[in-house]
Amino acid sequence: MHGTFCRFCFGAMLLVGLGPSAWAGFGPYEHGYGIKSLGAGGVAYALHDEAYQVNANPAAAALMGHRLDLGLNWNVVDPGGSITGNAAGADQQFDSDVQRHYPIPQAAWVRPLNPQLSTGVTFFAAGLGTEYRDNPYARFGGEGRGKLGIMQVGLSGLLAWRVAPRQSLGLGLNVSYRSFELKGIQPFAGFSQAPAQLTNQGEAGGLGVSVSLGWQGQIAPGLKAGIAVRTPTYMQKLKDYAGALPHQGQLNLPAIWGGGLAYELFSSLTVAVDAQRLLFGRVAALGNPIAQLQQGHLLGSDEGPGFGWRSQTIYKLGLIWQASPQLTLRAGYNHGSRVISPSETLFDLLAPSAGRRHYTLGGSYAFSQAWEASGYASWQPREHVSGRGSIPADFGGGEADVFFGSYAVGVSLGRRFGN
Repeated sequence: MHGTFCRFCFGAMLLVGLGPSAWAGFGPYEHGYGIKSLGAGGVAYALHDEAYQVNANPAAAALMGHRLDLGLNWNVVDPGGSITGNAAGADQQFDSDVQRHYPIPQAAWVRPLNPQLSTGVTFFAAGLGTEYRDNPYARFGGEGRGKLGIMQVGLSGLLAWRVAPRQSLGLGLNVSYRSFELKGIQPFAGFSQAPAQLTNQGEAGGLGVSVSLGWQGQIAPGLKAGIAVRTPTYMQKLKDYAGALPHQGQLNLPAIWGGGLAYELFSSLTVAVDAQRLLFGRVAALGNPIAQLQQGHLLGSDEGPGFGWRSQTIYKLGLIWQASPQLTLRAGYNHGSRVISPSETLFDLLAPSAGRRHYTLGGSYAFSQAWEASGYASWQPREHVSGRGSIPADFGGGEADVFFGSYAVGVSLGRRFGN
């Protein structure tokens, strides 16, 4: 079975690595961790009923026994925007229309080493991207398609320690590969410290590493809790895009921290809540505002502009109902703070992270003590961010607006091996 897991991970990395980047739920990230979590609004920090949840909280590995989960999440996305009141061209809407369907594979394996220690390996993927046949920047002199693609795939190895019968600590090391591609932004060459490394350089990639820490335990009868943090993912610089990304091509991925509670309201009903913080604003390439140009900081410089994203706080609610010994049903909702400021929408036509909430349903069916299948569906309503002072006068003024929405379905197969 371990060989099957390794083959699945290798195939999944090829599937994601050879395909275009995808938008997930919040920026580049899915709204939950595993198919069960996704169906319950994304709650995960205090739960341990699915191996993929260790990507949220590595401490969960010590409390879930020996299991393997393989899944596939299928996202259908709707990113785009519009430009209005601009002297360089007529009012126009733009749809990222090259690809809308994105598969995101999931895989995780957890095994106890002894009654106190457990280990595990997980495959994870994240990404975001747009590609416009009708380039929004063509009116300013952009050539060809407008495109942004950011993709991350990786493996996480973890060790979890059961410090008491219902308390555990976990540590994970996450090694990933991240690719980046940017097309069609030639009009901004005059604002770059290295115009030859600004756009249309093909796909560039590099390796990165982060560390995860977590705690999970029961704090009162029927009440479980968990907290975890993942450090920023420190990536190799992308020299081919030294004129686009701050610090001469640096694109790290943000730190993530959060916590949750899960309360067994009745013997068959669990209510779970999570709070999560994604620190986009502390990553220069994601968080630096376009106003940096007005202060003399060119694209690619140490203080150069990025996409102007704010850090995001997300609240999640999940209901888990054990309808029968075989059937479990789930429902959930989540809501995040706004990532994009109205002043940043010109660049964010390429990165329209406007989505803020999901409505979810899911369920699992246990065929035996060993095997179970799970599925879920979610809807992320289209959200808009209207620009305000977003297009400089040198580019003809007016406003750029952005929008994003999505829906998704996913399935997984779980195998329990006991302790």
